[in-house]
Amino acid sequence: MKYISLVLLALCIIQMKSNKASEVIAFAKSKVGSGYLWGASGQVLTQELLQKFKSQHPNQVDTNIISKWIGKEVYDCSGLVMKALQKVGIKITHNCQVAWKSGIWASKGEISKYPKNKVCIVYRLTKGKMVNTGISLGNGKVIYAKEDKSGVVEESMPGKWTHWGIPKGLY
Repeated sequence: MKYISLVLLALCIIQMKSNKASEVIAFAKSKVGSGYLWGASGQVLTQELLQKFKSQHPNQVDTNIISKWIGKEVYDCSGLVMKALQKVGIKITHNCQVAWKSGIWASKGEISKYPKNKVCIVYRLTKGKMVNTGISLGNGKVIYAKEDKSGVVEESMPGKWTHWGIPKGLY
């Protein structure tokens, strides 16, 4: 009887851990169609917020394009990943390069060896720096905040992605 109880407890723990990946997927999917704003992490875009971001990041914010997202939630790539992982209690910084170099990873590597059947965080390396990030859904798809015009999208893998990582505590 004791053995059966331990097995059931282990199965419950495994199920809880795999539910974290499912929660990350559900969050990411719910944000497809949201807007893009450099530096944002889920705020509802107002004219005032747009002007604030424009003054803080004048070279990153094109108000002519981004104004189409007024009234919608807006994210940048690392803001979307940060919020998705926060939903399951995993903390990651709102900066691709800093996040990649942090110690939060249970495993990580080059995209040629990414775990195609697992949820993981993907990155794009350009000129020696991580410049974009998204959430690989484990089914050949990735969700990420693409650009001003497109917002948050779901696309096929591997595309432009160069690296992947699985945060500690996701599984």
